[in-house]
Amino acid sequence: MKYCKITNNSSNDYSELISLIHDLYGFMRGKLGLKTNPEIIFHEDEENAKDILGKTAHYQPDTRQITVYVTNRHPKDIMRSIAHELIHHCQNEQGEFENIGYTGPGYAQTNKHMRNMEKSAYLLGNTYFRDWSDAHKNSLMESIYQKDKLKRRNIMEIHDWKNKELNRLLMEKFDINTPKKEYDLEEGADRIFAPNHYCAHHVVYEGQEAYTVDHNWDSDLNEVTEYDIRFRDGTIKRNVPVAQLEVLQAFNEGEHGNRDTGHPDVKKAKKKAKDEKLKNPKKADLNKDGKLSKYEKKRGKAIEDSMNDKKKNESLRSQIRSLIEEILELK
Repeated sequence: MKYCKITNNSSNDYSELISLIHDLYGFMRGKLGLKTNPEIIFHEDEENAKDILGKTAHYQPDTRQITVYVTNRHPKDIMRSIAHELIHHCQNEQGEFENIGYTGPGYAQTNKHMRNMEKSAYLLGNTYFRDWSDAHKNSLMESIYQKDKLKRRNIMEIHDWKNKELNRLLMEKFDINTPKKEYDLEEGADRIFAPNHYCAHHVVYEGQEAYTVDHNWDSDLNEVTEYDIRFRDGTIKRNVPVAQLEVLQAFNEGEHGNRDTGHPDVKKAKKKAKDEKLKNPKKADLNKDGKLSKYEKKRGKAIEDSMNDKKKNESLRSQIRSLIEEILELK
């Protein structure tokens, strides 16, 4: 079912991708309880595609338009960008764009309200996109298989075959080249073998471009949940959650993950404690109806976690200051 208008201003034929976006939008529309439908615009920009830190997508609150830059991008990453911007559309419906303050360069670091909105968009956009992707992978593969009349490869198990052929078709159709992977493995990490998997390669973290050099594998979820990334200056940040990354380029499941392709063993994902209840549910209730939607719960949890991190840092600084004062008194 088509809920929103999608305008393709590029020179490529995205008819198959547009049908998937309609399906993704219908899924997220139900999850978020959207009352209005935005317009999605495909924008082609060769110069922007050459810029390592170029634009990926943006949302215009007054016109309710989502503009997504599609030149030389993997179809899956285009859909992920749209999922991110749909969270902003939901925020717009709930009045979060009213009196938002400064929105110029660096707003995500200087404007507290906008920073929290971005955290929610990264967390929920990635989460809902993964939920939709997992639920529709098999039916999607079958439809593409029937249309293109592919021959089943009997020497391959059916599950692996579906994943590999799906990604091969998408990569070939949109002429995306597979990047070369370099690793910088964390020493001392408990490592396990990971089967073929989707793997982010070129990412943006807190406004900085980086490349993944190592990652974990959650055998319960059957997916990567954290990446180690290397910035342009050579510094490395370990164990960055997937929800905090914007993926610009990625490896597909069909060509990444087994030992035959030179992929090393990956870090074993650490078991995480169950989600805690919100400490202040009233603040998370945006429309003051006394009930918390899934969006309000996740948004409130993200904000509380951010506040807890700040309190921990302040407590650590206080302890260090007290220790220094004790040492000075002994002298």
